[in-house]
Amino acid sequence: MDSNIAHTDFDGIDPTIYKRRWFILTTLCLALLGVMLANSSINLALPLMSVDLGLSQLEQTWIVNIYSLLVASLLFLAGACGDRYGRKLALQIGSLAFAASAFYAGFLAHSAIELLIARGIMGLGSALVMPTTLSIVNNIFPTKERVRAIAIWSAITGIGMMLGGVMGGILMEYINWNSIFYLSAAIAAVSFVINQVIAPESRDDKGLAVDWIGGVFAAVGIFGLVYGITEAPSKGILDGTVLAGLLIGLASLAVFVLWERRSASPLLDMNLFHNRAFSVSSLTLTLAFLAMSAIFFTISQLQQLILGMSPLTASLLMLPIMIPFPVLAPVIPNIVEKIGNRYTIITGLALITVSFLVISAWTIDTTYLGMLPAMLVMITGVCLAMTPSTNILMASVPKNRSGMGSAMNDTTRELGCSLGVALFGAILSAVYVSNITEVSGRFSGSIKTSLETSLATALNTAVSLGPDAGTVAEAAQVAWMHAFSIASLVAAGIVFVTTVIALMALPRQKQSENDKHE
Repeated sequence: MDSNIAHTDFDGIDPTIYKRRWFILTTLCLALLGVMLANSSINLALPLMSVDLGLSQLEQTWIVNIYSLLVASLLFLAGACGDRYGRKLALQIGSLAFAASAFYAGFLAHSAIELLIARGIMGLGSALVMPTTLSIVNNIFPTKERVRAIAIWSAITGIGMMLGGVMGGILMEYINWNSIFYLSAAIAAVSFVINQVIAPESRDDKGLAVDWIGGVFAAVGIFGLVYGITEAPSKGILDGTVLAGLLIGLASLAVFVLWERRSASPLLDMNLFHNRAFSVSSLTLTLAFLAMSAIFFTISQLQQLILGMSPLTASLLMLPIMIPFPVLAPVIPNIVEKIGNRYTIITGLALITVSFLVISAWTIDTTYLGMLPAMLVMITGVCLAMTPSTNILMASVPKNRSGMGSAMNDTTRELGCSLGVALFGAILSAVYVSNITEVSGRFSGSIKTSLETSLATALNTAVSLGPDAGTVAEAAQVAWMHAFSIASLVAAGIVFVTTVIALMALPRQKQSENDKHE
C-alpha cells in the first residue's frame, strides 16, 4: 500500500530511480557533452591534420561535415529505436561506437578515408546518444521537476557548442590535433562505464514497431537538405551537388510527411503540428540555435582578423560568454513558474533580437569589452527561449514516445545550426565581395582574386602590397564588418518575426500542457 502511494507521488517513477535522478542527469549530461565537443572542436584541428595526412580541400570538407550530416539525418530513427528496444541500450551502443571510433581516429587513422569513416561512425554514435539522453531525462523526472532538469540538459548543449572551440584551442596549442579525439574518446568511455551502472532502462510500453521506411525517407531528406544548406554559401545554390541535395532532400521530406500520415507507428506524428505550442516551440528552438551558431561562426573570425587575437586567446575569451548557461539553468524554472512559458520565450527572443541590433553597430574599432555585453545578452536570450521551448515540445509528446520528441528537439537544433552558418556565410560572402570591389578593382590577377576571396586571404595578401598594405587591410576589414552588420540585421529581423509569432500563437496560460500526456 505504501509502495503504491510512493509510486503515485513520484508520477509513476520507480522510487529507487527517483532518489538518484539528479546523479543520473549528471551522467547523461556527461555523455551529451562528449558528443557536443566532438563537432565544435574539429575545425581548429584541420590545418595540422591536413599537413600530417595530406588532406585535399574536399577531404577536409567531408571530414568536418560527415559528422553533423549523419547526426541530423539519423536522429528520428535513433529516437524510435531507443523507444522500441531500450533507451539505455541505444545510449550505450552510441557511446561505445563513439568512443571506439574517436579512439581509432586519434591513435590509428593514417589516411583521409580512415578518418572519414571514423568521423562517420562517431556521427552514428552521436545520433544515438543525443535523443536518448533527453528521452531518459523525460522519464525519470516528475512533471514539477522536469523544467529544471531540461534547463540543465539544454545548458549542456549550449556549453558544449562553445566549450569545444575553447578546448580545441588549448589542446592544439599545447599537444596536437590527435588530442581532440583522445578527449572525445575518454569522455565517451567514462560516461559509458558510469551510465552502465547508473542509468535506468526504459522503453515504449506499447511496443510500437520502428518505422524503418519512414526512417529512410527522413534520413535521405534531412541529409540532402542539411548538405545543401551547408554547402550553398561556398559553392552557390546553383551548384550541381548543392541543387541536387536540396531537391532530393525536399522531395524525400515531402514523401516522408505523406508516409508518416499513413504509418501505424510514425517516427513523427504529423498531428503534433496542429498543436500551436509544439509548432512554435520547434520554430523557437530552430531560431535560437540559428542565432547562436551564426554568431559563433563569425565571432572567432572577428576576434582574430579584426581584433588581432591569436586562436588560443580567442578561444579562451569565449569562456566568459558562457556564463549565462550555468547561472540561468537553475533559475529558469522559477522564471517560468512566475511568468509562464509564453512570456519567458518571448522575453528570450526579444533579447536575441536586441542583441543582434546592437551587434550590427559594431565597427573595426569595437573592443572585446565592448562586445561582451551584447554577447551576454544574446546568450541570456537563448537560455530563456531554449529551455521552456524544449519543455513544451517534450510535454506535447506522449511519454512512451519520448524518443520522437527528443529527435524532433535535436533535429530543430541541427537545422538551426546549419541555417545559421549558411545564412551568415552567404551574406558575409556576398556583401564583403560587393564592398571590397572598389579596392580590389585597383589590382588584377591573383591579387584581385585573393582580396575578394575572404578577409583572411585579403589580409594575408595586403602584407605584400608595400605602401598600400595598411590602406588595403583596413578597407578589407571595414568591408567585412559592414557585411557582418548586414547579416546581423537580417538575423534580427528573422528573430523578431519569430517573437511576434510566439506572442500570437503560444498558449496564454502560465504552464504549458505538462500533464497532457502524463
